[in-house]
This record gives sequence, structure tokens and C-alpha cells, in this order.
Amino acid sequence: MPGMRSGRTLPAGNLLVVTNASRAKRKRAAVRSAKRSRHNTWWYGLTAFVVILGVALVIYARATAPTPVGPFLQNASGTKKDTHWHAALGMYDCDHWMGDTPGSGVWNWPNASASGSPSRASNPSVYAGLHSHDDGVIHMEPVTSDEAGKNATVGTYFDFGGWKLSSTGYSFLGTTVKNGDKCGSATGTLQWEVGKWNGTNGKQKYTVQTGNPRNYKLNDGDIVVIAFLPQGKSIASIGDPPSVKNLANALNVETAPRTGAATTVPPIVPPTTKPATGTTAAPNAVTPTTTPQP
Repeated sequence: MPGMRSGRTLPAGNLLVVTNASRAKRKRAAVRSAKRSRHNTWWYGLTAFVVILGVALVIYARATAPTPVGPFLQNASGTKKDTHWHAALGMYDCDHWMGDTPGSGVWNWPNASASGSPSRASNPSVYAGLHSHDDGVIHMEPVTSDEAGKNATVGTYFDFGGWKLSSTGYSFLGTTVKNGDKCGSATGTLQWEVGKWNGTNGKQKYTVQTGNPRNYKLNDGDIVVIAFLPQGKSIASIGDPPSVKNLANALNVETAPRTGAATTVPPIVPPTTKPATGTTAAPNAVTPTTTPQP
């Protein structure tokens, strides 16, 4: 029509090209969007898995962590519990309880510092956190980790005293015996048992043990009996060790060893390295197999 500009009309072929291009573009965009969505879903899923796994591992670690065992090291305030334990020990040789006086069942700690504190046989200047006070009682007052917790064993006590102990014999207070040695006219063997103090001086109950008594982890109120006995004689027949009657007053017996037991040595200092403990490696806390007494 006159006065009007006619619009440009694209050929039908060109319209088809434009439509197809637009559809292709939208399709590519949709594909990219789907890929991004799948990638994000994978990433979020992996993150959630890692977080859940981490939480589960923390919970498992806490649930399976070994329960701390005493005796513990004292804290700075001096108020921590279970830092001073006691166990009665009885050593028997054929027909009598061993002691500084045969039959007494008690002995003085053989090593002391210049100040009179109980010390270790391997280094008299180092305090022995497991020791005795002329009472046959093992006093457990650890000041270093090598004598605390799982390291508070019968073997540690023997090492600190300079004695020897195994599953087949002992060397204690100048007497050395081993399986097969004569015990009177019969052949002797090592036997041992463990009881829990019932709070009285009356008859105690024991459980016969097997294995190496060195490895026995001491606990508060334990009674440990180690005996070299002739064939045919049971450990049940020897009764309670004399040290049992000293358990009740053990906390009040914190005196220095008798006069003459000490040697001139430097003041006690904490060990810089774990002292040697003889040919037997430091024992781990193990629970011996037990056989109830008949």
C-alpha cells in the first residue's frame, strides 16, 4: 500500500534453519544443566558420606578406646584418686614364708637413696614407685609412666628390687630356685595364685594361676602368692601370707627403709630414660589364664 513500508519476509528455508538452531542451542543448554546437576548431586553426596564416615570413626574410637587403669600419676593439685595402691605379696620356699627373717614373710626394701627413699636397683638415684616398707606389701605410688597403669606389674616390682622372676623360678632375698630343683627330698616346681583382700585378717580366697607371674597387672587390694613347692604339695595348703595382716595399715606405713639399708647416692631425680629391667622385656598388662582352686 502507498505510504507503508513493506516488512522483510524471510524465505521459508531460512525460517527452518533459525528454528533448528534455536532448538539445538536450547538442547545444548539443557544437557549442560543436567551435567551440572548430576555433578553437584555427586559432590554433595560425597561430602555427606565423608562427614558421616568421620563422625562414625570418632564415635568408634571413643567407644573402643582402652579404659585408663591405675595406679595413676598424681596431678599437680595432689587430689587425684587411685594414685596410691597396695597389694600383699607372699613368697614361699619349700616349707616356709620368705623374709628378712625366715618364716616372717616380710622384708625391707633393699635399695635406698641418700635421703632414705626407696630406689631402683638399676639406678639408686631413681625413685622406685613400686616398693615395700618392711611389711611384705607392694606399695604402688608411681611418679613416672613406666611404673604406672599397665606397667604396675609384679615383674616391675621385682626389677626395681633387683630380683628375678619367671614362670619356672625366682631369685629373691638370696634364694634362687627353678623347676626341677630339690625341695627337701622331692622335686620342686613354681606355683602361684591371686586373691582379692576381703578386708579382714581371716582366711582369704584365691585362684590358682598359670603363665608368668611377672606379667600379672597389680590392682589395689590384690594378694599374690608365689611358691616353690615339692611335688605333691598344693599351694592351697600353705594358707595366707603374713603380709595380708599389714594391708589394713598400709597407708600409714610410709617410713624409710631401716638404718643400714641405704647407701650414699645422689638425690633422687626423675629418670630421663626407661631404666633397664634385666633380660626380660618390660611386660604388658596381661590377664593370666586361671584355674579355680579345688
